[in-house]
Amino acid sequence: MADFLNTGISGLRASQRGLATTSHNISNVNTDGFSRQRVEQDTTHPHYYSRGAIGTGTQVQTIQRLSEDTRVEGLRRHNSEFERLDKLQEMTSRVDNLVADKDAGLSPAMREFFDAVEEVANDPANTVTRQLLLTRGQALVDRFETMDNRLLELQNDVDKRIGQKAEQVNGLAHSIAELNNEIRQRFHNEQRPPNDLLDQRDEKIRQLSELVAVRVTQERDGSVNVGVGGGQPLVVGDRTYNLDVVKNPYDPERPELAMQIGDREVVVTDRLRGGSMGGLLEFREGVLDETRDDIGRVATSLGVALNEQHKRGVHYEEGEPQRGDNFFDVADVKVSAHAANVDAEKPEVQIDPERIGELQGGAYSLRYDAGNDQWQVRREQDNQTINLLPNQNASAAGNDVMVPDEDGYFRFDGMKVKLPDGAEDGERFLIEPTKEGARGLDTRLSRPTQIAAASPAATGEAVTATGQSENTGRGEIGPAEVGDAEGVMEALREGGPLHKGVILEHQQEPNGESYFQVYVGGEEIPGARLRYDPDDHDRGQEYNLSNVEGLEDLDVTVRISGLPDPGDSFAINGNYEGVGDNTNALAMAELMDESIMDNGNSSFQEAYSSMVGDLGGFSQRVQTNRDAQQTLLRQAEEHWEELSGVNLDEEAANMMEYQQAYQAAAQVITTADEVFQEILNAVRR
Repeated sequence: MADFLNTGISGLRASQRGLATTSHNISNVNTDGFSRQRVEQDTTHPHYYSRGAIGTGTQVQTIQRLSEDTRVEGLRRHNSEFERLDKLQEMTSRVDNLVADKDAGLSPAMREFFDAVEEVANDPANTVTRQLLLTRGQALVDRFETMDNRLLELQNDVDKRIGQKAEQVNGLAHSIAELNNEIRQRFHNEQRPPNDLLDQRDEKIRQLSELVAVRVTQERDGSVNVGVGGGQPLVVGDRTYNLDVVKNPYDPERPELAMQIGDREVVVTDRLRGGSMGGLLEFREGVLDETRDDIGRVATSLGVALNEQHKRGVHYEEGEPQRGDNFFDVADVKVSAHAANVDAEKPEVQIDPERIGELQGGAYSLRYDAGNDQWQVRREQDNQTINLLPNQNASAAGNDVMVPDEDGYFRFDGMKVKLPDGAEDGERFLIEPTKEGARGLDTRLSRPTQIAAASPAATGEAVTATGQSENTGRGEIGPAEVGDAEGVMEALREGGPLHKGVILEHQQEPNGESYFQVYVGGEEIPGARLRYDPDDHDRGQEYNLSNVEGLEDLDVTVRISGLPDPGDSFAINGNYEGVGDNTNALAMAELMDESIMDNGNSSFQEAYSSMVGDLGGFSQRVQTNRDAQQTLLRQAEEHWEELSGVNLDEEAANMMEYQQAYQAAAQVITTADEVFQEILNAVRR
């Protein structure tokens, strides 16, 4: 009779556990990260008799948490990747919209500026057109500055978010460590797992995966270790290693992320991947920095190229021809010393106008090796290195080795670098040639009369005292192209070649060979014969006067074309009354379409458009990958829900099943009681 009663009681207890577990599942249907639970029952030991065995009821083995590590890990992985792409796409699209804006972008401002240069070329003596050029120049400067300020605002926003997310990571890490401690204390009996604590920990890790990619390893005591940044420990049992925000060693205003590993502080910014934090870091390093560099490169290249051409011209603000000044102020190259340097003198770094087409964006790290008495410069964009040997002669130069020129400069990638003396071993510097290019551009000229639209040298047919040309042939001389303006300006002074006048007289040998004899101030320069034998007479032949003995400082190039007759003469004189001359203005206007950037392969507009196109393409790829990852994340969630999610219909069915089992078990107990009472009554009688 006792066995009969105990059997019913065991069923009643098992049904109670089932009802309680089902109620627990239903109550947590909307709890994030909750995994449904199931009662696992088993038969108790039967009583064995000679004719067989009689069961004694049931017992609850455990409350099983329906969860699989592969499904949980897949959900974390896809969740982390989606958050990375979602944040990267959000931020990239903001930059893409900024640079590609047809009204607020740089293309309209550059076009309007060079249109104003052409207006000056069309009417160089007009003060209104000159003032318009200054106005458009300032508008272009403002556009560069506005765009860079917008990018800096984005950078400040990203830096602030990185700090906030680091705090969230640390908070979640501490929560996981606390849960590890609680789980470890309750994990001594595998038949009684702390299911709800395990769910809470998995949910915290899932939330952590939204911030950064994680690697989770299970320990025997039930705790887990969580690593980030390619294996850097974040949680080990009940201990945590905080993700700290530290200052960049080159730029204190730029936050970096570091972890304390042993007695060392390890910067892990470059190692953190995945999650919204990884997306922000990838955006900052790969999109924002590069965009600022590229826009700064356009601003610097345009400013330097226009300045060089403007200085080849002259203006007449004070009546006499005066050399043009810089049209723009161009930003200095940013050179930052490493925080570990001790009172180190910075290297002198300038933009090299002669090699402006080689200028690249990005940063260069410079480090001194005292053992080998050399500096190593590494271009961070592609990790290409060059060894700079300050105390070696030209014979030591090679593919990856460079020695200074006669002025003490190392010239590479559109820069010229002069290294400091007395450097200590290991001293480091960061060179960013175009980082401040956009915001550092400014207009230098303030008055329309300062615009050097004219050339310092005027060309034409030589004339007699009466102002008449005696040329009889069909030869022509083009406008003078000025190279080194300093020497040309010296030639304008009294007694200089341009002040005296340079004459090229066409002559012909008896054998038919043609040449131009050079005269200065009417005096023949012995041996100064410029052979004239062009492949195409319509195109003609160029001559640089600095190649003539005695005129080495006169860097003026002229082109003579056609079929001049013997005795025809052409003159190159100082342009002393050229207020209406547009030669240099035309040369400045031609810079708009000239392939100056990217080693002579791109104009300013083409380089900027290429950047906009690359950024737009990248943004589109990120958007496509994000959408695909969202689908994968949804599938991973559904895969997890299939096993771990609470289905209310299923739980309702389970509730009815356990209720019926409970009622049946209660009926067994009632029957056992009635039978027991019948026996007692029979004994009393």
